[in-house]
Amino acid sequence: MATIIGGLLVPTFQRVLSSAVENFSLHKSVPRLILHGFTKTGINQFKKELKLPDRRNFAVDKSLWADFPVKLFVYNILAVAILTVGVLSSLYAGFIEPDLRTTSSTLSAVVNGLATILMFVFIDPYLSGLTDDVIEGKFSEIRFRKIIRLMIVSRLLGTLAAQLLLVPFSRFIAWIATVI
Repeated sequence: MATIIGGLLVPTFQRVLSSAVENFSLHKSVPRLILHGFTKTGINQFKKELKLPDRRNFAVDKSLWADFPVKLFVYNILAVAILTVGVLSSLYAGFIEPDLRTTSSTLSAVVNGLATILMFVFIDPYLSGLTDDVIEGKFSEIRFRKIIRLMIVSRLLGTLAAQLLLVPFSRFIAWIATVI
């Protein structure tokens, strides 16, 4: 549910963060920026920026896949699935091997490291480059928003896929704990 709600709030937070960056460029103070968020003006500004995504952003035409590699979609599903079960699998590994509970609980980095590598090597560079292209006018902002929607869908699918990874990763962590 949180992934769906977060996806629906992307336009709102885009607007709020853009306003925050503009406000920061004027005052150059993070504490002042945070305090402004809690003033009557800041709250009213947030209410004004509240917006759900436009329905047209959900239309996915086939040509969009020419701009967005399918493997990146799959990598994001895998990365999110792995990150989702990282800590939980280490805790469950402690249940599987109660004598190694403490060791197992510290091994979530073994699982999360895989997701971090996927994101660092494949996903983040592509999206960063695409963001630069949008800023420079080389790529359409509308198409970029559709790609972001696809990334949100892949995040949702990754969260669902995580349910399949919990037990195998827990057993893997329990095995590593016994080896250590």
